Amino acid sequence: MNKERLKYYLVCAPGLAFTGWLFFNNPVIALALALVSIPLEKYWRKSREENRRKELSLQFKDMLFSLSSSFQSGRHMEEAIDEARKNMLEIYPKETPINIELDLMVKRMSSGGESAREVLFDFARRSGSEDARNFADVYYTCLTTGGDLVGVVNRTAEVILEKMAIRREIDTLMAQKKYEAKLLTAVPFMILLYLRFSSPGYLEQLYTTAAGLLIMAASLAALAVSFFWSGKIMDIKI
Repeated sequence: MNKERLKYYLVCAPGLAFTGWLFFNNPVIALALALVSIPLEKYWRKSREENRRKELSLQFKDMLFSLSSSFQSGRHMEEAIDEARKNMLEIYPKETPINIELDLMVKRMSSGGESAREVLFDFARRSGSEDARNFADVYYTCLTTGGDLVGVVNRTAEVILEKMAIRREIDTLMAQKKYEAKLLTAVPFMILLYLRFSSPGYLEQLYTTAAGLLIMAASLAALAVSFFWSGKIMDIKI
């Protein structure tokens, strides 16, 4: 996490400082904008967690198929989770979310004495995955009522696959729009950068007068609002 935070600040802070220089030609404002990367970190964390949830949902589907295979072989949930950990290590690198979670679950069951139900519910809570939460609920129901656990696991995997197919269709449809939004956001920066080097005197009034600074501040604020607004519009939940 510390390395990821370092990467974030190495990218975000210089980028905001460059924006301050480009729009205001003022080192104090550039430094002030660079410091904005500190409060913006919570949005970066939120985006990172959302990406992790999406990655985990994809990997959780493979975990369910492994559990189903173990159940068909007559294994209990504790044994199936341990087997799933071994299988997932053959598919995904050790540092991926699903392998980290499975390793933690196995350790808590073996050394902590926790039950499979407890670790599954805790996994669902920490992951924030709706699929994991539904699976934990259904597993508990099957455990107490004697339901068809194999059938439930297979059906859960099918539902996740259907959601993933819909997600891919949405991402395909929105890919062009997201590219256009990023391009439109970058155009003002490219224009200003071109004018800074080709005709610096053309922007002098915008950098040296109060009215010019207000115009640049309003322009930058409008760009920021439109960028975040377009992201909200195209963030379709399923």
